[in-house]
This record gives sequence, structure tokens and C-alpha cells, in this order.
Amino acid sequence: MKRTLAIVFVVLVVVLGSALWKRHELFRRAARMPEFTAPGSVDSVVEVPMRDGVTLHTEIFLPEGVTKAPTILVRSPYEYLKPVEKLQCQTMTRYGYACVLQDVRGQMDSGGEWEPIVHEHDDGLDTLAWLVKQPFVDGNIAMRGPSYLTCTQWAMADALPPEVKTLVPSVFGTDLRKVFYERGLFRHDILTAWATLMPGRGMRQLAGNDYLAASKYLPPIDADEKFMTKKVSWYREALKASSPSDPYWDSEQMRAFRAMPEKATVPMLFVGAFFDPFFMAHRDTWDRLATKDQSVFAIGPWNHLGITSGDFDFSGAPGRLDQWPLMLEWFDHTLKGQPLKTLKPGTVRTFGVGDTAWVEHAKWPEEIPLTTLHLGGAAQSNTCAGGTLTATTSASEKTGFTFDPGNPVPTQGGAALLSFAFFRTLGITPGPVEQGQTCARDDVLTFRSEPVTTAQRLSGSGHLVLRVRSSAPDTAFVARLIAEQNGQALLVREDAATLAWPRGDVTEVQYTVPGTPAEVIIDFWPIEWVLPAGGRWRVDVTSSSFPALHVHSNRAGPWEEQTGFDVAKQTVELGDGLTRLELPLTAP
Repeated sequence: MKRTLAIVFVVLVVVLGSALWKRHELFRRAARMPEFTAPGSVDSVVEVPMRDGVTLHTEIFLPEGVTKAPTILVRSPYEYLKPVEKLQCQTMTRYGYACVLQDVRGQMDSGGEWEPIVHEHDDGLDTLAWLVKQPFVDGNIAMRGPSYLTCTQWAMADALPPEVKTLVPSVFGTDLRKVFYERGLFRHDILTAWATLMPGRGMRQLAGNDYLAASKYLPPIDADEKFMTKKVSWYREALKASSPSDPYWDSEQMRAFRAMPEKATVPMLFVGAFFDPFFMAHRDTWDRLATKDQSVFAIGPWNHLGITSGDFDFSGAPGRLDQWPLMLEWFDHTLKGQPLKTLKPGTVRTFGVGDTAWVEHAKWPEEIPLTTLHLGGAAQSNTCAGGTLTATTSASEKTGFTFDPGNPVPTQGGAALLSFAFFRTLGITPGPVEQGQTCARDDVLTFRSEPVTTAQRLSGSGHLVLRVRSSAPDTAFVARLIAEQNGQALLVREDAATLAWPRGDVTEVQYTVPGTPAEVIIDFWPIEWVLPAGGRWRVDVTSSSFPALHVHSNRAGPWEEQTGFDVAKQTVELGDGLTRLELPLTAP
């Protein structure tokens, strides 16, 4: 028996050792990258001093046997990502690149205090000033990394030294107003989750229950002290800034960060994801990019981690690290002078849901006439049988539901989700998730079209125009655009609006007298989606989606100070062209 256990132990050690030794080759194959061109890496560690004396822990990975090489800089706050980033750096050395991985101020082994964004401009420039003097740098530097690792790139994009030839911004944007709020509704699953994860040094990866408790707590302004270990000033500032014209957004730091795309001086490879909570901010950043004609934007059906998720069969789509071939092609071009093979500067390439190949666009979204579908069938709209979506409008009729903030509709998929990346046990999944029997709730209205006879492509931004009344002085309306296809009901997009912020062009809060009619326009984030023949478009209308959005109290005034909530009677007026769905539909 002992001999058998010893043999098993030896076998396990050999298997694990072999996997560790082969990890770079396994990563290469998983990412579908070409064969390595160099044998390995030589690793070292230095402490790089900043202008105020704080030192930042920095690891250097050099191609074996190479004295000078193009260099990729990565600056990260994430402890749990460090093994992955080290593996990726060591993989890049096998293509002839040096890689420098740095812990940002206040995280992991670096000195100083953690304050998101605040120090990234000066610290990044100080790091680059040190890097250009290093003997292993051949004069060509790039920066890469997703999410906050992209934030560290944008923070200093206006003052890059000439040695920096490119940036690769992934799943992040510079106008954070488009990230934190949706028409006055706070995005808990982005910022509350992130603040709970890392209110200070280190990551609280077992704090998922604290995150959900903080998202439910009243008044919201005090949730940090109870569930985030302390007062978190940057989180509180965001909670108070529901208005896009709030002074918080006009601070010097926010204005400077937001304006970085217009000040960019180098070509960039944008890597975006249709089911990423930063998608709209990322696309807005692209639209304002000064070097757009020299840059490329690649958008796939991924989530914030750059992989596919949800209930759609993505087996034929790129994902599972498939962005790495794009980045390697881009680095070979911008840092080594090699010609591009598949990427074309000045274009947006998309791989949408249902696509079988990349689609290249001179401009995206393209200008496609909107198809209007009118909401009708009030009598069936409160059931899963559903009302109608038709090309012709009906006579005036009404439908509605009771919205109880104490029993919100649960979030089921979509783009505006981040907590899944670190609070995995919560079971919150982004992407095109099956909607199940949500339509059976009595606070959800459902409308569906007839089956389409030929396939349709949804390409761009749709809109839902609602004529509503509410017994509350302020309230929310949430809409889910759903594709019913191949026996599934898949979430395409979920977006929202409030009576206080009924349209995207409203910059000052609107006041409504309870019971009076109001028009609310819900703008769906743009997407590429192929609806097969036989499929139907469906829209569900409700007033909540928790925890993606904060649950509206049905009361007017600052949401973060509310200590209770009221039940509201919601009315939706149909017919006479008042309530309609507008979609940019074309042939696949």
C-alpha cells in the first residue's frame, strides 16, 4: 500500500512538473499563437523610485540570449492576475520581446497608498523615464493590459516619450460617466463590486456576500463602512455623482482623463467586447481618438475577461484568449516594423453573435435605417404568451404592473456585469443568458414579434420608446431585448432610464408630477447579432435588474441618501405609435 501511494505521488509530481515546464507552450496553443521563435526568458526584479520617493516593485523578463529587444510594459493593481501576467510576459519573451511587469502604487509589493487613477499619470511617466534608459530596450516600447491595466495606459497618453510606439487599450474607456451610471441608476455590479474587492491594499476575493449586502443597504452612502472595512472616499464621491453635470465629473482629474483620446499621439489596437461593462465608454474613446486613422478596433462576443460566456453556442467564434494573435501581429508591426497580415488601420472589425467570420467596417456602427415595431396586445402582455411587436400600430390601450423595490427582478446576463470576474461563487454570468421564466413575474411585461422568414442582422443601436405614467415622482424602467431562437430566449441587451433622466441628451434632472404622462427612451447598447430564420424579437419591460443596477426607491431626491422605498403603480400606454421598438435591421 505504501509503495502504491509512493508511486502515485511520484506520478503526480512528474505530471505537475511537466505541466509547469510546458506552461508556456500550453498557453501558446490555448491562445492559438504561432510557434515560438526564442528559447525562454531571463527574469529579474528591481524597485523603481518615483518622483516622491515611493518605490514600485517591477519585474523584468528578457528574451534569453538577446541584449536589446522591443519592450512591452504592463502596470497592474491585481494580485490574483499576477501569475497570469508573469506567464504572459514570459510567453512574449519567446517571440523576442522584453516584458516589464510593475505593481502600481499601493498594491502588492509596491509602496505608497492605493488611490485609483490618482497617481497613474506621474507614476507611469516616471516608470517610462526609467525604462527608456535601460540597456535592454532597443528604442521601441509598447503598453498593454486590460481593464485597470488600460487605465494606467490612458492616464499618461498625452505625454508619452518618443520611444513608446503604441498602446493596446482593452475593455476600458476614459469617460467613466458612461460606466458608473445608466440614466441615474448606479451600476452596483461594476463599482460596488470593485470597491468591495479592493477598498485598500490587497484583494478581498471572498467578500462576495459583503458586495451583495452593500448593494442592498440603505442608505447606500453608508454601505462602505459596514461592508468594505472603512470609508472609501472615491466610492462615496461616485455615489453622489448621478448627474452627468455633477462637479465630480468636472474635476481636473476627471476632465484630464476623459480628454486623453483627443491628445493621443501613437497608433493603437483597441480590443473590445460586446458583453463588457466598459463597452460604451470604450467605443466612445475610440470615436474621439486622434490617431483613429492609424489604429484598429477589434470587437468580439467576449465578456470583460476576454472570453465567451452565456448560453449561446460560441464554439465557432473567437475567444478563449484568441485576442493574443491580434496583439502579436500588432506588436510585430509597430515595434518590429513587420507588415500587417490581417489588421487594417482605420477600421473596426467585429465578430458578432451568430457570425462565422470577422466583418470589417470603415465605420461602426454603420448607418442602417431603423425598423419600427409597435408594442401592442395589452391583454396578454402580463403573461409569457406576450403582447405583440408589429409593423403597424394599434388603437390606444394600456397595460402596467406594480413595482415593489423590496422584490426586484434579478439580473440575468447582459453586458453591465463585472463581479463574476472575482466573486465567482455568486453565480452572476454575463453575456447572452437564457431568460427562463422571468416573463412569468407579474412585474414584467412581454412583447414578441412574429417569426422572421429570413435571417436578420441587428447591427448597431436599438431604441425603445415608452409612453408611461407612474404613481411615483421618480422611478425606473428597464428593458430587455431578447432573441428567441433555436428553442432559447437569449438576452441581447438590457438598458434602462428613469423619469428623472428620461433621454440620453438630458443633462439636468427632470421633475415629474405623479400620474402625468412622460416619454422615456431606452437606448440599447450597439451590437452585432444574427437572428436566424424562424427566430423572434422579444422585449421585456420592468422596473429593476438587481444587482446590475441599484433598485430605485420610487422616491425623488439623491438616491444615495434614501433610507426606504415606496411601491409604485407603473402604466405603459400602447397604440397610436406612442410605444415602439426601433432596431437597425439588415440582411446577414
